[in-house]
Amino acid sequence: MSSPPQPSSQNLLITLLGTYFYGQRAPIPSAFLVRLLQEFDVTEVGARNGLSRVAKRGLLEVSKPGRNTFYRLSDDAHDHHAERLSEIVNFGDTEPGWDGTWTMVLFSVAEKDRAQRHLVRHRLASMRFAMLYDGVWVKPGALPEHAAAALKILELQKATVLTHADVASVFGSGDPVHAFSTEKLREHYEEFVADFAPLKQRMEAGEIGAADALLQRTSVMDRWRYFPDHDPALPKGIRPEPWPLEQARKMFISIYDGLAELADMRLRSLLTEFAPDLADDVRSPTSAQIAGMNIPAKGMGPLTGMP
Repeated sequence: MSSPPQPSSQNLLITLLGTYFYGQRAPIPSAFLVRLLQEFDVTEVGARNGLSRVAKRGLLEVSKPGRNTFYRLSDDAHDHHAERLSEIVNFGDTEPGWDGTWTMVLFSVAEKDRAQRHLVRHRLASMRFAMLYDGVWVKPGALPEHAAAALKILELQKATVLTHADVASVFGSGDPVHAFSTEKLREHYEEFVADFAPLKQRMEAGEIGAADALLQRTSVMDRWRYFPDHDPALPKGIRPEPWPLEQARKMFISIYDGLAELADMRLRSLLTEFAPDLADDVRSPTSAQIAGMNIPAKGMGPLTGMP
């Protein structure tokens, strides 16, 4: 099976800014950002194109005091990335509860409005719904408040939301559990653990330098972010067991936290050449610090236009 896609230079840029400059609102020299992306084998042309495209999407604010260009995350991008960082890093830290009931979304979209149908399906999938029948999507448990607001924004002309629904009878393959496909997801979890086990051993043996730590920590973050966007977070009782999420999360947290200090050191070293006054502010939060921020995750993933 294919692995999750590699991040684009645009997504990589947002990830690096949101992670290593969290809470930092001072403008950052574009020359440094180009140099930083080169650490990840992004060419200078590719890096500058990525900066331009991210800025055009409204995710970066541009300033040009004198002859130099500076960037910083826009306020909306910074707030969204805080939500995403919380959602990604905290994913799997708690066991989802379930009262045995379901939320159902039933909708009808005219054949001519294919774009809207596509958007509705993707938005429902991002909220961990699955399609049971055409136009009928299900999710175990109650409807989160942010999900109701997101559905309202879609301005559907014909839709019904049922909450706390019980399954009275099932015929054939009509069990709502069958709407969720988990086999490929299991393979991704198992690949994640197998792929990063050697890195964890090298880390624990003290064999990773600062430059490699930045690359590897960013790599594990980009691989891990796949799971909050694709795991339906099924509760015990309806998900297949044993489920490899816990083992994969332990691997992720071990590397993400274990390489934080070295990765920060590499960022500060690179930044000193371009903006030494900003270098001391490079402090990427650990998983415990992120959990302590209590940032509500809205579960909308990259569909908002940000990674």
